Amino acid sequence: MGFFQKCIGFYPPKEKEQLLGIWERRGDEFSGCLIKVEKEAEELLGKIIVSTPQMLEAGWKIGERKWRYIQSDSQERWKLLDLRKQYDTQNKKVLSTDYTHYWVSLNHEGRKMSLHQSQIPLFAAQVWRKIG
Repeated sequence: MGFFQKCIGFYPPKEKEQLLGIWERRGDEFSGCLIKVEKEAEELLGKIIVSTPQMLEAGWKIGERKWRYIQSDSQERWKLLDLRKQYDTQNKKVLSTDYTHYWVSLNHEGRKMSLHQSQIPLFAAQVWRKIG
């Protein structure tokens, strides 16, 4: 475990089962979005089950796969691919979609998840709370 993780009290999940369940986004313009992480075949996926008005206006749909390829790497860190969209608000259409890498850390109770754009978890890009 890294020095920064000890300082901020967040750790990589020990097992991917810790990530199963329903997660609620907190602290930004998409607060209130719910994602359900479940196993499909041998892969863990996170699908949008509740969207916010802001997300709907930006082209997000219920049932979309927001997170894919949730897995640990060789250094006991967890990562996933997070769906991003570029949306044209004037023409109301999605211009492009792609997935970007995020690293995952949980608080010691496993109820709060932070997604980081860097392998060193200094600042969370997204914060999620487990509600189910």
